[in-house]
Amino acid sequence: MHPKTPPEVLSPSELAYMSGLNERDRRLFLATRAESLRSQGLSYRKFSKRMGISTHTLQNGLQELHSDHPIERKRIRRQGGGRHAVLPQHPEWVQATVQIIEPHTAGLPQDEDVVWVSLTKTQIQNELAKAGFVISRYHVTQILDFLGLKERSFRKDIPMRDVKDRNEQFENIAAMRKSLEEVGIPTISVDTKKKELTGNFKRPGKALSNGTLKAFDHDFATFGNGTVVPHGIYDVAKNIGYMTIGVSHDTSKFVCDNIERVWNRYLKEQYPDARTIAILCDGGGSNSSSHRIVKQDLMDLANRLNMRLLVMHYPPYCSKFNPIEHRLFSQITRSWNGAPLMSVEDAAERAARTTTKTGLKVYADINNKTYDIKRQVDESYEKRLSWQVVFSPTLPKWNYLIKPIN
Repeated sequence: MHPKTPPEVLSPSELAYMSGLNERDRRLFLATRAESLRSQGLSYRKFSKRMGISTHTLQNGLQELHSDHPIERKRIRRQGGGRHAVLPQHPEWVQATVQIIEPHTAGLPQDEDVVWVSLTKTQIQNELAKAGFVISRYHVTQILDFLGLKERSFRKDIPMRDVKDRNEQFENIAAMRKSLEEVGIPTISVDTKKKELTGNFKRPGKALSNGTLKAFDHDFATFGNGTVVPHGIYDVAKNIGYMTIGVSHDTSKFVCDNIERVWNRYLKEQYPDARTIAILCDGGGSNSSSHRIVKQDLMDLANRLNMRLLVMHYPPYCSKFNPIEHRLFSQITRSWNGAPLMSVEDAAERAARTTTKTGLKVYADINNKTYDIKRQVDESYEKRLSWQVVFSPTLPKWNYLIKPIN
């Protein structure tokens, strides 16, 4: 409707009333008003022009007003009214599109029903134009929808190796977590996030700004302020995350120091009666299930805390199932994206500001210690292992209890 309708056509109150009508009632109202003004010398064409509507719309309203078969009240248009779909009228478009995408179609060996196309919509549109079909991008999308093709992202969902006992360990962890929750034993999920450069380096995402944001055009560590090693501890029951920002190396000693500090500073007060801590972790790196130095550091940790440590490793290539990955690290990434991490303190501060609608809280600390990556296992390791470590009868390589000797 024309925004500057003269008052002799419709009054302000009539305009306000008409703004709340649906399409059908608006046509009937305008038809009624046009007939009234026609008797005063205002033609239908001039009325349509002043109202900013097409004469076709007005004629439809007049026909409906005087029709012996009015539209049902529950309908706005007659059966079959409105714009008709274009695609059924041009099956040749679909056929041409199939021929264009066929040489660029690949499949997934894991699922013969899933295929993907390496052409973009714009490229398909251009190829259709070369074939003599000049159609809009909107119609290209309709054709692809008809063929069952939509823009999707690849998911990291295929294990790189078929790990023996994988499902059995998942079932074991699920059963243990349920039992631990019932008896109130604290369960923490631990892992180390990928290292991050600090300095004026571009990060994914956007930040609020009143001007153009500029960062280094190359991610060279020599131009930065150092590298941080983000280690996380996630309290599964309480939905609380504890991030420790390290400045050295990701070693098992680094991990155990972080667990000790978080337990003494936060968790000990929350679980005053606990005598056991359950630890969910990956099976490699600083949490390796096979490296002796990792078990040695865990035995030292159990002695320092005077607590039993129930350790459960996720199978190789299954780290994404560790709760910390999707409960904490994904949210920390969101907080860090947009603006560069200018310093260790900046990384810790932004991590601590992380929250979610489900109530996630995050506490952040900085670990300035330097860690040696070439430590040797003590000579007493085997003897201590027999005293302190009790391996589970179910998948002992991934499940064991470490007892303190104090």
